[in-house]
Amino acid sequence: MKRIIWIFGESATGKITLINNLYNRDINTLNIFNMSGKKISISEITLEDRNSDYGTIEDNTYYDDSLIEEDNLYFNKKEALQRRTGIMYDTDNFIKSNNDILLIKGQVNDMNLKRGNIIGNFLNKYSGLENLRIEAFVLQVTNEEELKRRIESKTWFKELDNEDEKERLIKTIPLKQEKHKEDVISTFSNYDIPIYIIESLTGSYRMEGVINGKSSNIRR
Repeated sequence: MKRIIWIFGESATGKITLINNLYNRDINTLNIFNMSGKKISISEITLEDRNSDYGTIEDNTYYDDSLIEEDNLYFNKKEALQRRTGIMYDTDNFIKSNNDILLIKGQVNDMNLKRGNIIGNFLNKYSGLENLRIEAFVLQVTNEEELKRRIESKTWFKELDNEDEKERLIKTIPLKQEKHKEDVISTFSNYDIPIYIIESLTGSYRMEGVINGKSSNIRR
């Protein structure tokens, strides 16, 4: 059975690192997630440094975008619709390919009804297809000192001039991380999609629990 895995997590939880480790066949990471011997592909439109070849792709699927909001500081309509088109394009190609797993890097806007409703449209189109399993991974870093270290190493954080703003971010990101997890759970659980909570450790990962639909054996 083919698998599509959406990978979520707040900043500094290691989404790109996990995707690269799996795609580049890091043995330890493959073993942790039982993906040894699997052919893995990536939805490159969801990776900021690899999405330059999607400009000419057309998506003839009808979407109800009546609720979509206008451009603002946190949202660009054209980019969001191109991202949605690219994800659908990559998914269609994956289904027709001989690959076993497709990795999609998720972001907050993907779950927003007013910003393209990307997850909703994706699940309406692909959930329930025969021989296709959709999953969601949520990466988290619960060790606050480790999370602080990772955030402070980010280029965008180093470029901030306001020390008060830096301190505020350090304090609020653990709360944002928890809200992000709950948003993913809310978005996927209605479709009976398994949601795996994964602790992102230094150089490794640990499965903390799985939520499937409205049932849960997750440790909190």
